[in-house]
Amino acid sequence: MENVSVKSIQTNKRRVFIYWLEFLKPYHKLANKEMEALGTLLYYRFELAKEISNTELVDRLLFSSDMRKKVRSDLGDMKSGVFNNLLTALRIKKVITKDNKIHPSLIPNMDPDSNGFKLIFNFEINETK
Repeated sequence: MENVSVKSIQTNKRRVFIYWLEFLKPYHKLANKEMEALGTLLYYRFELAKEISNTELVDRLLFSSDMRKKVRSDLGDMKSGVFNNLLTALRIKKVITKDNKIHPSLIPNMDPDSNGFKLIFNFEINETK
């Protein structure tokens, strides 16, 4: 493969979801707090999916009141109203659907048994734009 630049990032499982969202920012245009909340939700969704193969159940559990409390705690003991406003903002931006599912394009395709994850960008350069 020619014209390839590879960079490795040392991180942990929680932080990889924030990096994922930071790299995708040109697509979703979320604010930092929205990315932090969504990254935390993605982390817990990943952890649930390791134990539960039914994605409908994973999505339902992810937005349960117990899981919401856990996410709010991870976000610095965020007040319930503030967290609900964040979720509303994510719904308005169509990141979370009205039936509480994270948009599939924002869920990284990560193997739970792997110690790595690759995100590949293909820059198509068009000089006329």
